Amino acid sequence: MLAPIDQSMPLARFQNGAISGGIVKDVGDALAQRLNRRVVYLNADTPDVTPFLSGGRADGMCYVMPFWIDGDYNWTPPFLPDAEMIAARHDAPHLRSLKDLKDKPVGTVVGYRYPRVHQVLGDRFQRVDAANMDRNIEQMVAGKVPYTIISEATLAYQQRIHPGLKVRAELVFSAYKAQCAFSKQSEVPFEEVSKAIDALIKDGSIAQILARYR
Repeated sequence: MLAPIDQSMPLARFQNGAISGGIVKDVGDALAQRLNRRVVYLNADTPDVTPFLSGGRADGMCYVMPFWIDGDYNWTPPFLPDAEMIAARHDAPHLRSLKDLKDKPVGTVVGYRYPRVHQVLGDRFQRVDAANMDRNIEQMVAGKVPYTIISEATLAYQQRIHPGLKVRAELVFSAYKAQCAFSKQSEVPFEEVSKAIDALIKDGSIAQILARYR
């Protein structure tokens, strides 16, 4: 399973260069157990995701959407709820809509795609890239940007573990349910994967995993 190193908690925690916790690992572990297989996690930077998955170097990747990555894969049904939103520094002006971000520096993650924001702002979308979501939040707190694009789950997690974080939830602009993508070169039959995911949803395992972090 791919472990994208640009992800942060609650999606993924990395220690000593390896994924050690988070929703992505917990889902992967549960899936492997249901399939009676041993799971190995392969670290991947954003540019590595497509070649690793398309070429079969990795079997699958969870917490992803079809428009986030290139390539032709087998996709599970959507089952991991989250939302894209704008977070703001405590002293930043309030936003009425995404249009208010025109020509304003906005924190983003390098390699990430934000189609809804691009649709609204076009070339007036001023990205300020950071290596991952944690760095994205840090650059906002430090005053480098007044706003950042973040997942609702990530912001809620950060606010829970850092009660004094001077960041507010500003504007939710896209709710979604993430999926898992599996390589068509994988030796793991996708029919088995689909049945395993369905079973994990029905027996409450996925809900239990999400509840640990939310």
